Amino acid sequence: MTLLKLIRLEWRKHRFARNFVGAGIAIVSILLFMIMIGFTNLGAEDYALADYHGAFMLIDTFSRAVFIIFAGSLISKLIISEYRDKTMNVMFTYPIKRHKIIGAKLMLVFVFTFAMIMFTDILMGALLLVVNQYYGFITEPLGPAALGQTVLKYTISSLSAAAMALIPLFFGMRKHSVTATMVASIFLVLIVCSGFSGSSGPTMSVNNIIVIPLTLGAIGLWIATRSMTRLETKDLN
Repeated sequence: MTLLKLIRLEWRKHRFARNFVGAGIAIVSILLFMIMIGFTNLGAEDYALADYHGAFMLIDTFSRAVFIIFAGSLISKLIISEYRDKTMNVMFTYPIKRHKIIGAKLMLVFVFTFAMIMFTDILMGALLLVVNQYYGFITEPLGPAALGQTVLKYTISSLSAAAMALIPLFFGMRKHSVTATMVASIFLVLIVCSGFSGSSGPTMSVNNIIVIPLTLGAIGLWIATRSMTRLETKDLN
């Protein structure tokens, strides 16, 4: 059975489309939070949305924070809970290679997380540009080159965030603990989404130090690969 077919089976099995409702609620929450920030200290020197760089970074920070935690909940549901409830052992009796089963689940989490972060970044960025046409709280110009660079940064950020969102799998698999998975996701967010200065928004984001998100993303992919290769021994005991 191909990986794509396994992904489709996982999609139907877990009624994965329902997660888009939760993602929609998360996006609306981010939007409301951005609106609240937008009207806070409007016109002040430390205004959070005083320039495009800070505004776009703020949007990306919130998007990554929300959907890294969302990815943790998906890992808990698709993998950790099935190990804990022993339903994974039943799946391993099927004539399908075990690493393909886990690979399909992880691929689903990775693609969903990347797509949602990227979509949220672009949607919020577009809304920011539209609203700014009416209120003019950002006075600096935004040329096509700067806009293209922003989209490229969003793409790299979304890919690295989707990869590093797999890191909590390592902690959850130790004792098949949903709690450990979610705590690891939250702790990861506290690390990679830091860089705020009071109410003035992020003056510098850890994510801007490119080696950090790329390294964490590589670690996330390594953990995913390692989890698939060790299925034949320890995880079945």
